[in-house]
Amino acid sequence: MHLESITTPFGRRRLTHAQLKHQATASSVAGSHIVDKWKVFRHIAEARSRLGLQDRALAVLNALLSFLPGTDMDPKAPLVVFPSNEQLSLRAHGVCARTLRRSIASLVEAGLICRNDSPNGKRYAHRSRSGEIEYAYGFDLRPMALRAAEFAELAAEIVEEAIRLKRTREAITICRRDLRKLLQFYIEETRSEELISISLRLDEILAHLPRKAAAQNLEASLRALKALRSQLLNVLNNIEKSNNSSANEGQSDRHKEESESESHIEKKIGKLCGEKTQAQHRTHTFEPTVAKGSRISLDVILKTCPKILECSPAMPIRDLMSLSHISEIARVVLGIDKEQYLRCVQLGGELTANILVCIVYQRQEQIRSPGAYFCELLKLLTCNRLDAEKLVLSMLKRSYDRSQERPVATEQPITVSHQLLKLCSRPAARAQSAEEKRMVRITSTN
Repeated sequence: MHLESITTPFGRRRLTHAQLKHQATASSVAGSHIVDKWKVFRHIAEARSRLGLQDRALAVLNALLSFLPGTDMDPKAPLVVFPSNEQLSLRAHGVCARTLRRSIASLVEAGLICRNDSPNGKRYAHRSRSGEIEYAYGFDLRPMALRAAEFAELAAEIVEEAIRLKRTREAITICRRDLRKLLQFYIEETRSEELISISLRLDEILAHLPRKAAAQNLEASLRALKALRSQLLNVLNNIEKSNNSSANEGQSDRHKEESESESHIEKKIGKLCGEKTQAQHRTHTFEPTVAKGSRISLDVILKTCPKILECSPAMPIRDLMSLSHISEIARVVLGIDKEQYLRCVQLGGELTANILVCIVYQRQEQIRSPGAYFCELLKLLTCNRLDAEKLVLSMLKRSYDRSQERPVATEQPITVSHQLLKLCSRPAARAQSAEEKRMVRITSTN
């Protein structure tokens, strides 16, 4: 640090290392180009986050520049302004004295102005006989003129960073939208577990994305989203290829069947009809269990949650596929989020998700918010504190116990004793005798 001309503050204000550094930097800057003070001020306003300035400090700086005559700032010319605190406060939109002192101190610490204090701490100027200012005590604005190029570079960097941040946010929005739309469409069509895992990975990436993030964090999230989108496109390409291959195989099979003889076709038609009747016979009966390794049957689920049949009265529930279809209808009716349902499928399987939807639909009259209730069940399932099959069995047992406690209606006549009948008929006999006495009294008077 090379020191040539250093000004020290008046009174009890102490000299700081930042003041020495900025004064030495301002004196060592090469070049003496005349600059526009309002352009320099605009660059400082754009770079205020880097300089550590508040809006009040900028208002005070604007007021100080207004006391400098003209718009040009020549570093070789004296650039000292000496306004009073009252005038400075008026031009700074009426800031109080305490805010004014604090703002001037922050401008000095940032190296934008220097204090040129008089022996008594007052701000004034010595003038010649012709009226020109020979020497002034106040605030020196030369550091702004000398560091104008530095402020311009800082402002350009901040503007470029803001543009990069904006474009990164736009790219994240577009990438997130593409992933959401593609996953929503193909999951409803295929119900692929790989797509569900990609959806959960997308939720995890977006959950770690803060509301006000820096450019580096956003760029890292954008790279993760682009990698996830490329993975999703590969999966979707494989799905489309498999669909196309199955369609081509079906078309080749039809061509092959057309080339066969009529007798062979009749035999095959008869065989297919026999298989169809056997399949129909199989579908008219309940499966013993809805899935391999399950401890409950479909009949138990329907006995525990009979209200689920209201969602599709025309289509009977015979297997896991029909149960999944009706559970999807019930999910839409209850307002359960699709992502929460898919997460439940990922954690516990499709059967567990369907059972939980049936339970919520069965108890919807006692539940204020079915969607929130399903989320609470999902939290218990995540912590391994919930077993859907045990919950169904406990509900079935509770309903059976309630049915046993109810009084059984009977059609047998109730046996009543003769004494009870006599007691019941006594008021009627009294009323009849009173009526007869009244009639006799009426006839006697006539």
